[in-house]
Amino acid sequence: MIVLSLFDGMSCGQIALERIGAKVDRYFASEIKKHAIKVTMNNYPNTIQIGDVTKVSYKDGVLYTEQGNYMVDKIDLLIGGSPCQDFSVLKANGKGLEGDKSKLFYEYLRLLKEIKPKYFLLENVKMKKESEKQLNEYLGVEGLHINSSLVSYQNRPRIYWSNIPNITIPNDRNIDFQDFKDTDLDYCRQFKVKRTPSREKMWNNGQGRNSFGTCDNKTYATKINCLTRKQDRSPNSGLIELDDFCRYLTRRELEQAQTVPLGYTDCVSYNQAQDLLGDGWTVDVIA
Repeated sequence: MIVLSLFDGMSCGQIALERIGAKVDRYFASEIKKHAIKVTMNNYPNTIQIGDVTKVSYKDGVLYTEQGNYMVDKIDLLIGGSPCQDFSVLKANGKGLEGDKSKLFYEYLRLLKEIKPKYFLLENVKMKKESEKQLNEYLGVEGLHINSSLVSYQNRPRIYWSNIPNITIPNDRNIDFQDFKDTDLDYCRQFKVKRTPSREKMWNNGQGRNSFGTCDNKTYATKINCLTRKQDRSPNSGLIELDDFCRYLTRRELEQAQTVPLGYTDCVSYNQAQDLLGDGWTVDVIA
């Protein structure tokens, strides 16, 4: 089949398709973030990168992009997770579809109408009821609420809209962070938090969150919090005791939280990996 992925990021959708054994003839990826493209091309070198979503269009079997035009006849599957910052219920002044980031949803909707693919999938954050209702009406399907905690050790509630038939919520696999937590001290020390007054406040002597600016202690937890684009802030996924202070999640722990293959982000820095994994999909939910 032919797939078009909008806001492709590091191509979690491509991992999911591979995981279920789907035969993909051509995979077109619309993405502009350089380190996301680097990770995708390192793992899936046959990906066809087509650039900025606002410069993508489709008519009469031709996909027009800033990287060139492609005769595709039909596109079987359109997927994407449009930017969510203005939708998030964690953002008190979120502007929903009128926000500069979240209004990119309209680009997904435009291409959905132009292409009329056999199947589509859109992912976004848990949002205010009025915003969710708007998206339900635009897409013609009810969003399905799925928490990544069912298939991973990450608490990550998300909404999925799709016309793929017979989608069901995954069974709970009862996955425990303790079974995956890194215990190699030499490796873990690479991710130790630098002790500063602001980070001491963030750690809160390991007592967990009690006000804004402090983070959960996940040393003995079953689940971590939702991955964010940067672990050096509050809220984040949580911190782990190490020596006389604490550490961030290791790269391996971040990758496994999103159920991507170990080493998938090795071609970029840890900070870039945090960014991509925080923005990415939990692959096993998509699969």
